Amino acid sequence: MRYPHYIPSEADWASTVAIELGTDITSVTNSPRRQPRVFLIDPALQIGLNGRGLPYSQTSAGSVVTNGSGAVIPPVSPRVMILSSIGRALPAGLVSGVASDANFTNIWNSADGTVPPAPVFSGWAGGVDDLKVQRIDLSPLFVELQLTRNVSSCCPSYSIDLDSLNSSISVSGSISDWPGYFIQNSILYLYNDPAHPLPGGGYLDSQQILIRNNSFIYDQNVWRGSIGGEGLLAGLDIASVVDRYMAAYPNVNAQYRTNQQAVVVQSMINFMDRYNDWAAAGFPTNSAPTYAAVTNAQVAMGNAARGQYIQAGGYAPNAVNCQ
Repeated sequence: MRYPHYIPSEADWASTVAIELGTDITSVTNSPRRQPRVFLIDPALQIGLNGRGLPYSQTSAGSVVTNGSGAVIPPVSPRVMILSSIGRALPAGLVSGVASDANFTNIWNSADGTVPPAPVFSGWAGGVDDLKVQRIDLSPLFVELQLTRNVSSCCPSYSIDLDSLNSSISVSGSISDWPGYFIQNSILYLYNDPAHPLPGGGYLDSQQILIRNNSFIYDQNVWRGSIGGEGLLAGLDIASVVDRYMAAYPNVNAQYRTNQQAVVVQSMINFMDRYNDWAAAGFPTNSAPTYAAVTNAQVAMGNAARGQYIQAGGYAPNAVNCQ
């Protein structure tokens, strides 16, 4: 799920894990009993149209797999296993890479504390408690994205994890044109048709973080969450952010104690209202009432945010430069 949304193969899984954990690669490739670990890939695994197996490096095209009837389906069997032994060495025929169907299926389905009825374990002298199997199913990490257009001009487009209109992919409106499946937390960039730039110039309509299945439609030359709906807010869905923020555990030592989160949200609403007033007035400066109001609201919003870590008794931490 981290940049660059990549699933390693047997060649680099250990180095990828070592970098993530900040540890030596030998502590990944070998168990504490100095027995080698084995990385097995489901032989049926298919992510995208680049054939079976790993590695998988996500692009803006996403993972599009079709079944026999041509319907788009999620990634097929995106499963891997990591095997190790705390006793006798694993069977000599068990090596990292794409496993045979009989070996992978029988090891995956075997209960912990048993020797799998897989051909590769035939005659293995290890004990049932020696074998350790970590099963990893990546299916839940893929989210579905659908894009289309309606009553609009030629060429809205999108890209994934890269803000680049030049390398974006056009959305034609055909159901066969929708992107497919992407790894969670990928960033979706939605661009307007170059013939219809945004009011302030440019073509980037919004950025959306793909945290769940979602769809967007380019309707009447505006990207929307539904036909005829409001235009999209840049970044995350604000309502979802507010809901999660309000549901977070409060700081009982904040300036307004457990009410501090509500104070922060209200101050942000006040600021946006005053900003709208200022924008409607043409963004005047100096002594203009709308400028003074939005400035005061900005200060109040900052104070409310800082109030989350200011104790009710008046303590405030010293501000220091980022290290």
